[in-house]
Amino acid sequence: MSQRNLPPGPGTSQAPSRTPVVVGLLPFGGVILFVIAEIVTLAVGGGADFLRWSTMNAVLFLIGSSSLGAGIAHVFFGPVIARSIGWTPGPFQFEVGAANLGIGISAIVMAAAFGPATWLGPIIVATVFLFLAGIGHIREIVKKHNLSINNAGPILFLDFLMPAVTLFLWIWLALS
Repeated sequence: MSQRNLPPGPGTSQAPSRTPVVVGLLPFGGVILFVIAEIVTLAVGGGADFLRWSTMNAVLFLIGSSSLGAGIAHVFFGPVIARSIGWTPGPFQFEVGAANLGIGISAIVMAAAFGPATWLGPIIVATVFLFLAGIGHIREIVKKHNLSINNAGPILFLDFLMPAVTLFLWIWLALS
C-alpha cells in the first residue's frame, strides 16, 4: 500500500478542522434566548408593556448574550474560530473577543439593571461593530471568494439583523 493511500495518522493535518458544535453555537445562543424570552413574555401576558419587554429582551439577548457568546468563542477558541471564518489564526481573535465581551457585558448590565434611556449606548456600539464586521465579511466574499461558514453563513445575516432589530425596537419604544 502506498503512503498516499494511508489514512491520516496522529499529528497529520489532512483531515479538515471542524469547529466544535458548542463553540459554533455560542454566538447564536442570544437569538435562541431572545425567542424563548419573547414566547414567555407572550405566555404570561406582556400586555401594555410588551414593547418595553421586547426591547429589553433584544438588548439583553440579541446584543448582550450574543456578544458574550462571540467573545467567549473568539477569546478561548480563537484559532478554531479564525479557521471557521476562513482566516489565518492570529492575535486579532483576542481583540475581537475582548470587544465582544465588552459589548455583551455592557448590554447585559444596562438591560438588567437600568432603564431604556441607558440601553441606547450598547445598542449603538453593537450596531457600529456588527455592521462593520458584516461589511468586512461581504468584502471577504467579494474580494477573496471566502465562502467559509462563519464568513458567508448565518453569522453574516445576524451581524446586520440583531442590531437592526434591537435599534428598531428601541426607537419604537422611545417614540411611543
